[in-house]
Formats: sequence, C-alpha cells, structure tokens
Amino acid sequence: SHELRTPLTVIRSSLEHLQRHRDEPVHAVGEALDDIGAEVDHLTALVDDLLLLARSDSGAISLERRPIDLGDVAAYAASSLAKPARAKSVRVVVDPAPVVVEGDPARLRQLVTILVDNAIRHSPSGGEVRVAVRLDGSSAQLDVEDDGRGINPADMPHVFERFWRASGAPSGGTGLGLAIAKWIVDRHQGTIAVRNREGGGAAFRVT
Repeated sequence: SHELRTPLTVIRSSLEHLQRHRDEPVHAVGEALDDIGAEVDHLTALVDDLLLLARSDSGAISLERRPIDLGDVAAYAASSLAKPARAKSVRVVVDPAPVVVEGDPARLRQLVTILVDNAIRHSPSGGEVRVAVRLDGSSAQLDVEDDGRGINPADMPHVFERFWRASGAPSGGTGLGLAIAKWIVDRHQGTIAVRNREGGGAAFRVT
C-alpha cells in the first residue's frame, strides 16, 4: 500500500495542477504531464512485478527449459539498458564467454536486466558497470559489479527481501527487483549472492 500511495499522490497533485490551469496551452503545463507519465510507468512496473510474484507464489508460472547461451543472454539484456546508462553517464562493459545452460530465455534475460539496471541505478555519474559470464567447472557464473557506495553490512541479509529498500536508495525502484531475481535463480536451481568490492561498489554473483 505504501509503495502504491507515493506515485498516486504525485499523479493526484499533478492532476489538480492541470485542473487549475485547464486553459493553459500544453507546453505551459508540460512538467505536470511529465510527472504523471513517469509515475504511471512506475506504477505499471510495480503492478507487473506484483503480478509476477503473486503468480509465482501460486505456482501458476511454468518455466521453459532449453539450451541457451548465457553469454548471449547477458549481452542482449545489457544492451537493452543503453538509454538509462547514457542518462546517468554510466558505462556498461560486457565480457560474455559462451556458456550454454538449460533454462528459460525470457526469465534469464529478466534476471540480467534486473541486476544490470540495479547496478546502473547505484553507480555514480562516470562510473562503470561490469557484466561477465564464465564457466566455473561445470557451473555457469554471471557477475555484475558496479562502482557505487556498496551495501551496508547490516543491510546484506535483507537485499533479496520483497519491498525492502536501503536507506538512501535511488528513486524509481519498486523494492521487488532483487526478490524477483532470486526467484528466477531459485527456479533454475542456482544461487545468488552479493558482496562489497574491495575498491568500492557491490558485486552480485549468480551461479
């Protein structure tokens, strides 16, 4: 309810502004329209995430299983985030080795997208996000690292909890992305972990 209330408050405020200035040309009230558009996008993402988790809890989602190159998946998913990366002046570097896994292509793309988007959000302007795929013995390994502030050690146990957001977290998130990432990894019989890098920033590893 709290997560839904905030964007709805912004939309209501912007709508009241438009109603007070209903005779103004569109360009004069464009900021209110921009605010409404941004919050509708936020609400749409939130509802989509809630629906996915509700369906996963009920067992209504079945995953496809077929051989797929995780390196190709990572490269494709990372490239789809070029626009938000440019907007923050963040460089995304992808180093994908060819590693074939059995999995659901759509969900694995979603997994990489969540981790890379999270890394971009937490990176400073001019920072770098590094995505790597490797074969470690008989296991596929996906690493996503950023140059942000890292994660407070006290927050580490909560990172994958639903709706949990660290103090000072960037705006625009739903608090559900990493919970969904963990669900995807669990359904692929994998593990996901996070640590702070020695030089600063967070490092997520999916095996």
